[in-house]
Amino acid sequence: MRSLGSLVRSLALLGTAATLAACTTSTEGVDTDEGQYTSNDANVLELSFKGSVVAARGETARKAIATQLAYLQGALTTDVRGNAQAGMPNLSNIEEELDGDKTRITYDAKLAVAWPKDRARPTSYDVVLPADVTALAAFNDKYDGRCGYNEYGRETFWHDWNPKAARCSIDDADVIRASGTLVPHPQETQGKYPEYDKVWEDDTLDVVAVFGIISSNTPYDEGVRTREMLLDEAQSSLEDAVRTDAQPARGILKDSTVSGKITIDGRQRRVNVTGILVHEVASAGSEFNARYAAATENADIVIYEGHSGLGTNINALGTHMGAKAGKYQFVYLYGCQTLGYLGPDMHAKRIALNGADVDPEGTKFLDVMATALPAYGDNGRSTLALYRAMLDPGHPKSFSDFMSGISQLHLTVVFGEHDNTFQPAQ
Repeated sequence: MRSLGSLVRSLALLGTAATLAACTTSTEGVDTDEGQYTSNDANVLELSFKGSVVAARGETARKAIATQLAYLQGALTTDVRGNAQAGMPNLSNIEEELDGDKTRITYDAKLAVAWPKDRARPTSYDVVLPADVTALAAFNDKYDGRCGYNEYGRETFWHDWNPKAARCSIDDADVIRASGTLVPHPQETQGKYPEYDKVWEDDTLDVVAVFGIISSNTPYDEGVRTREMLLDEAQSSLEDAVRTDAQPARGILKDSTVSGKITIDGRQRRVNVTGILVHEVASAGSEFNARYAAATENADIVIYEGHSGLGTNINALGTHMGAKAGKYQFVYLYGCQTLGYLGPDMHAKRIALNGADVDPEGTKFLDVMATALPAYGDNGRSTLALYRAMLDPGHPKSFSDFMSGISQLHLTVVFGEHDNTFQPAQ
């Protein structure tokens, strides 16, 4: 068994760096939220706490806080097998004060947390995070083996940080402690559907799926096999199907598209399925980035199956994904802890394209299905199920239906669906 290793107006605030010599305060974007959520296997909760962090002078608040919050992912995954949407927190009341060559930052945070339904749901949670992100090397050296054990190297000890480990003793000067409040997320939804009508409004279904190599570039590798399974499924499900295999490009191992027709409600419609294979998204390079951006600009469904790269691959996908004003997209991220890793780029891009008055959270035309925990190979089952479901808009599946076919071990969550309007015909 292998592991696929691993809104938004207020996020503009996170990217602001204060360089004033006195204490500064910002509350811009306080009224925003992270978007709404649904999950079959997790209770979606909201964790609220007051935090602080010491950063290098000139460091942006967003980067310093994001670096610190990575350790919250480790704490939740090692403690309760849950996770937080650490890459897209709702921050307010940020204050920054210079202290020599460092900046002391205080903030209020709210994060969506995927809490396993088979675990008792508390009303509070003790948050324990490194106090100084300029001294993480020393922090990791000191606590690796004492409060968790690194899985991928000491420099990524945040992934395995466990302040509740049996023999963990922590010096108070090294951490910030906060008593967080856990409540049911006020924006959790039930019974929502993808926007089937928007997917098919141009009588065309465009699917773009990116697969990463899992072990080695051989016909037996899961990424290689799953790509071929999707393309074979497209050929067998479509009329007049034609497969086109492009010449490999720098960073792209394989690039194929199957195009054909399907008859729905007596009308013939087009379907295009593109499968791209790479060693690793984050290092694939400019030719892949350009190809991926162009392909996804018109895509209705975007799928990624592969290693998360401890977040590097997931954020590269978000950064380079194409988008068009008014174009609805359903994104499925099937890798380790993708919910926690994903940053704000996809949503920020849609706010810019559609306007904050039309799409204030970047979710009106975007839904994301993401795994909160490590995802293990399912032999293409969930990807093929998603493709098949979109071919049958007369019998639409809800997000809960989609997640019912994904292992409970992955703790899958959908977010951004709160503003969806599609409902099946009665």
